[in-house]
Amino acid sequence: MNQSTQSHEHAHHEQSSNLAHHFDTPRQQFDAAKLGMWTFLATEILMFGGLFCAYAVYRTNHPDIFIAGHNFLDKNMGALNTLVLIASSFTMAWAVRCAQLNKQRALVFLLTLTFLGGAVFMGVKYLEYKAKWEHGLVLGKFYHPDEAYFAAHLSGDGHEAQDTEGHQAEAVKPAPAPKEYVPSAARGRMVFSGTCSSCHDADGTGLPNQGADLHEGGFVASKTDKEMLTFLKIGRQSWDANSKMKLQMPAKGGNPALTEDHLKDVVAYLRVLLKEDAIEKSSEGGESVSADVTPDDAGDTGELTAADLALLIPRSNIPPPAESSLGLSEAYFISKEPAKSVEPELKPADLRMFFAIYFLLTGLHGFHVLIGMFVILWLIVRSIKGHFGSDYFTPVDMGGLYWHLVDLIWIFVFPLLYLIH
Repeated sequence: MNQSTQSHEHAHHEQSSNLAHHFDTPRQQFDAAKLGMWTFLATEILMFGGLFCAYAVYRTNHPDIFIAGHNFLDKNMGALNTLVLIASSFTMAWAVRCAQLNKQRALVFLLTLTFLGGAVFMGVKYLEYKAKWEHGLVLGKFYHPDEAYFAAHLSGDGHEAQDTEGHQAEAVKPAPAPKEYVPSAARGRMVFSGTCSSCHDADGTGLPNQGADLHEGGFVASKTDKEMLTFLKIGRQSWDANSKMKLQMPAKGGNPALTEDHLKDVVAYLRVLLKEDAIEKSSEGGESVSADVTPDDAGDTGELTAADLALLIPRSNIPPPAESSLGLSEAYFISKEPAKSVEPELKPADLRMFFAIYFLLTGLHGFHVLIGMFVILWLIVRSIKGHFGSDYFTPVDMGGLYWHLVDLIWIFVFPLLYLIH
């Protein structure tokens, strides 16, 4: 190409209304725009990544709260929004292709369909948010859940399971009653060593500013086995009036892997500690009492399974977040009664943590959907005026990339919040 031809091409580009003065060619302008757009999308992923990390941490530490909280989300509405966004992502990609092929009418039509898809998504999200607001399931200080609504939804789907017509319970031989579990203090010592010792020390005397001395205060002695089991299941917050040391007691000692049988073993071990204390005090008083623990107190150790051996691994000494959720929702599963019959201190008020993450994730995503709708509306107006074609389609392409990110984020949000089971 000679110099005169290059000069003519450059002059032609300069006369083009779509070519900025600091670019030499449309191709250079398109590549720069795409690089800038991908850089922007990377920062968006970083922003959402922080919320996904918060979700991972809280769900790992308090899975029961998320299991309970997901019952208040309508998975049918979530699935509808997922299909709508996937369809709108397809129409957006098609619109970019139509712009490249100079199909103006198809471009306007497909951009309009994409805009309507965003509008449907926001309409469904409005209905979801409206229901949460009416029942007090919002974040922060505005969280005041309706108790009857709570009781109806913690069963799993908002209603009690019923036999359908033609599937009534038949007269069958009742299944044998399950064998009652016999707690083992020896096994409870293992659980205590692997979980509870990080706060209460291996001998139960308590670590400074971490856990109470279980040998003093009379707390364990004042509770029945059933009351101690319930306490270990749901824990206690530091602001609880009954907490003398104002320290947080995590549900299940902060170890979600513990089962009810494990907690029964811990209670049996605590009873052995109290008996040993009583024996020691009696000995100091001059009485002749054997300090040996009887087989009945220790329980049958049996063979240790892999799950039992895993309990010997100490949990992290990093304390859980202050005033966090900590499994108070489990009180509903313990009682199996309507909310009005649950003791006030056992109500799952800290389910607000689930809804805080829910509103932050879906709210931030919804804000991005609104921004995308404004961008698409701007593209529709310009498309009607004939601004885009095979020689210039950069705004349509960049808008499409943004809309695909919005779709991708929701594909992760939907199963993480709505499909926990």
